[in-house]
This record gives sequence, C-alpha cells and structure tokens, in this order.
Amino acid sequence: LDHYGLHMYMFYFFFSSRRRHTRCSGVSWARRCVQETDKMVFEIVPKIQNFVMRSYNWSDGSKRLLLHPAGPFTVFFWCPMIKWGISFVNVRDIYYTPLEAVSSKLQFVLFISGLVWARYAMVITPKNYLLGASNFLMGVIAGVQLYRKWRAGQLILSLIHI
Repeated sequence: LDHYGLHMYMFYFFFSSRRRHTRCSGVSWARRCVQETDKMVFEIVPKIQNFVMRSYNWSDGSKRLLLHPAGPFTVFFWCPMIKWGISFVNVRDIYYTPLEAVSSKLQFVLFISGLVWARYAMVITPKNYLLGASNFLMGVIAGVQLYRKWRAGQLILSLIHI
C-alpha cells in the first residue's frame, strides 16, 4: 500500500462517519484522512517531547538520546523493541515448545525477513543499529529453529505440505 492507502485502511473506521456526510471522491477523502492523521500525530509528538524535556533536569547524555533522530519519540526506536520481543519468544520456543509445534513456514519467513530488514536498517538514514541488531538476531534464531527441524528430519516434510 502507498502512503495514502495505508492511512485510509488504518483509519477507515475512525473517519467513516465523516465520509458519509461529505460529497467528495475517495481520493480526496483519503488525502483528507492523511492530512488529519498527520496533523494529529505530528502535532502531539513534539508537544509530548517538549513536556518531557522541560519536566526534568536531564543530563547531557539523556538529552542527546531523547532528541536523537532515532530516539524514543520516533518509530525508529519502538520498532526494534517489538522485534526483540519476537526474538525472545522464539528463544523461549527453543527450550519449551516441542519441535513438532514449531512452524517451519513461520521460521522461514522470520529468517528471510530478519536478514533483509537487518540490511535495510544499515542503509536508511539515520542508520538504525538497534533495528539492525534486533532483525539480525531474529534471523539467526529462526535459522537455529530451521536447523533443529532439519536435524530432526521434519523440515522438508513440513515445507512440502501446504
């Protein structure tokens, strides 16, 4: 989905009551949806950031972290946190989930996704080392799971049965 389509999909229910009362086409409605959403999001985040910065006497290192382009007030910080969660659950599955219950297809997708997005994290601006590390670890752990399935002789059979 492009930028407008994604916003339209995500906020359809929020704006659906307004759409019925307007006489605009779908494209103009989508643009209005994006404008209202961007205004809502991009106006509130700087206000929260300013409030946090003024509410405490932060050290210089903390100020640099909070104001960094990949700091906690951006998606560049929170996306890796979710990826770390996926990796930790996958590590837990190595020890506590029977090998028959581990999905080979899911592990294959996590393996490829982890490696592709680890590369992407190194070419975007600003470079996001936290995202790169979390994706790389996610790919490595999925590779370990695939190796375990292969050693048990379950990998080929589970990938063939669709």
